[in-house]
Amino acid sequence: MWKEYLKEDSRGVLQYAPVDRGKIGYLSIHVPEEIILGAGRLPYRLLGRGKPVKRASAYLPKTFDPSVLDSLEGAIEGEYGFLEGVIVANVSDAHRRLYDAWRLCGTPKNVFFLDVPKGADALRVKTFSLALSALMREMETALDVRISPEGLREAIGLCNETRVLLQRLAGLRRQKRPPLSGHDFFDVVSWAQRNDKSYVNQKLRLILQELEMARGNGTVGPRLMLTGSPLGSPELISLIERLGAQVVCEDLCTGMQYFSDLVEKDSPEPLNALARRYLDIPTARMADTRARWGYLHKMAEEYDVDGVVYFTLKFDDIYLFEYPFIRNKFQKAGYRVLLIEAENFLTNVGQIETRVQAFTEMLG
Repeated sequence: MWKEYLKEDSRGVLQYAPVDRGKIGYLSIHVPEEIILGAGRLPYRLLGRGKPVKRASAYLPKTFDPSVLDSLEGAIEGEYGFLEGVIVANVSDAHRRLYDAWRLCGTPKNVFFLDVPKGADALRVKTFSLALSALMREMETALDVRISPEGLREAIGLCNETRVLLQRLAGLRRQKRPPLSGHDFFDVVSWAQRNDKSYVNQKLRLILQELEMARGNGTVGPRLMLTGSPLGSPELISLIERLGAQVVCEDLCTGMQYFSDLVEKDSPEPLNALARRYLDIPTARMADTRARWGYLHKMAEEYDVDGVVYFTLKFDDIYLFEYPFIRNKFQKAGYRVLLIEAENFLTNVGQIETRVQAFTEMLG
């Protein structure tokens, strides 16, 4: 069974491989993992804890993005004390304020700030390249390391390999009976964002070797796309699949956006190549809404979906703003759409389950 290739704890939760290198945490998908690897550290994506927020609301407004409050809560409680540092990207006002609050009351104390422009034209790529250079200098001083162009190129090759392997794994979900569930796929992508990339690539090759030869035995229920705000855990996907549907693709920054494209490996200026790729990730913040629709429609066709579940975190204004346009476009194209708005942790599971069940039955 392919899951045996991955480390699990007694609860069946995927764990990171034992390593002797320090880890640097990051929240936003627009933070280049290659810079962390170039510093001799391991990237560790903070995906949320799924717990109620108590102390963080004393430092940040309760109306902020729940994932930001969740991250600060973990920092205050010392849950990220194993990290050498954390990188906070300026992708929203909530993240900008998180940087200040984390430095004041959280651990680790090495907190790095990264300005991320919106858009990927030549000027913004140059601006972001300069911001990445400043981040590198700050990390070199704090961690007493040197990040060389050669080290960056090696890291680019390693991360590109991870992306290619995950793209192959995602491609298996186009089958009528995918050989792995949406829950399992989400777990693998989350695991890949928290592990040594060499170890990840080794295990992904073994998983693909098994699954590419296997016959899918999954459900043949309605095929759904999941899009919207970041998900820190697969709870919602599990709920959907428990009710007889298949989640066959996710337009999420914690899902398929993570490996949406490669970095130009042979660029003479690796920082420019990194800047271009990370600004091109098709999140709602970065992409024009019409471009987002084109990207989503193409994915829906490629994965032959029957309907769309649009998930938004409470107070996640970027995705709430995008939703009406994307919903109307999907409906005109013949797809049914279900909106789910919730906290970072699913407090109203019963209500969500009733709505998902009705949506699944309507499609079926």
